[in-house]
Amino acid sequence: MPNTAEYRRKYYYANREKVLGWAKTYRENNKEKIRAAHAEWRKKNSEKVRAYGAKYRDAKRLEREYAEWDDTLRELGYADLINT
Repeated sequence: MPNTAEYRRKYYYANREKVLGWAKTYRENNKEKIRAAHAEWRKKNSEKVRAYGAKYRDAKRLEREYAEWDDTLRELGYADLINT
């Protein structure tokens, strides 16, 4: 059995539940190891971490602004203009 990306992809889709179960078990049994690996990645990729954070903050800001605008439309009696 060749251990190529294509083989692994096919195996994953053929055995998805089993693979997800293995991954969950590994995560549960190696929490500290995974936490340390994530911390190391964040340290080495601080620019990406900052970019992800900025993207998240912008999305949340827009979400809040749209919610405020929807509330304003409701208060003014234009609730039918709100996209749900």
